Amino acid sequence: MPELPEVETIRLQLDQKLKGLKITEVEVLNKKSFMGPTSPAYNGIRGVKVLGVKRRAKITIIELENNLFLAIHLKLTGQLIYRVEERENERAREKYCDQKEGPFAVCQLPNKYTRVIINFNNGGKLYFNDLRMFGWVRVLRDLGELGEEKLGPEANDEKTFALDYFKKILSETKKPIKQVLLDQEKIAGIGNIYANEVLFRAGIMPTRAASSLMETEVGKLRQTIISVLTEAIKLKGTSDRDEAYRQISGAKGEFQNFLQVYGRTGQKCPNCSGKIMRITLGGRGTFYCSQCQK
Repeated sequence: MPELPEVETIRLQLDQKLKGLKITEVEVLNKKSFMGPTSPAYNGIRGVKVLGVKRRAKITIIELENNLFLAIHLKLTGQLIYRVEERENERAREKYCDQKEGPFAVCQLPNKYTRVIINFNNGGKLYFNDLRMFGWVRVLRDLGELGEEKLGPEANDEKTFALDYFKKILSETKKPIKQVLLDQEKIAGIGNIYANEVLFRAGIMPTRAASSLMETEVGKLRQTIISVLTEAIKLKGTSDRDEAYRQISGAKGEFQNFLQVYGRTGQKCPNCSGKIMRITLGGRGTFYCSQCQK
């Protein structure tokens, strides 16, 4: 599932491309993927200008005129790809495709996994692709419908994700620290990849009880979360082994080239002579070095 860095990368790129454009048509190729096709709000987005693109946790929010919003959650296998001209499909075939074209290839669009197409007045098209169809596009009149009040502070926001807040939520639970990091009601945006990476870089075992962390460890972990997410955003996110995540051009992210523990079972630890181990914690693959992490 795309996490904060991937969704933030998409947000930044869409904001640059879509701001000021008008929606001319929405093609719903799979009814399950678009929520609200028979509502007045759905009809009301035709001809409406894009004011900007926001993000909340792992949700992309296209802000429109007339107090309307298009909220998009990519879930496990969703993609948002933007193309203006057919020749961009040609360039995509040259740059992003190889002989072993998998289910997430974006060489030619639309493809059989395209669920929604949003058309704009400059001829551009935003393709929502989703192999497993867990993702969705929703028309909203009120962002409160997203349940924002249940989400914690953004994990890369130094102001709202304050040290005192972090200390408090960790001191209140004996759950494994990794599971606390994944709890979107506590901290918004961290998923499995980045939880593994930040715990390794902070030297903390994923299975440690959250309340057992000392004050110095809490401070180091918070700063590591912010720095890793910032680095990942600069590198345009992580395209995992299935390569489902793509930038809006169709290009892969680059942070996967800098992962230190995630997906590296049995490989040598980059910090010591130990090996990377894997366990299952809370149903998720969890990677760590028993020598470096305590």
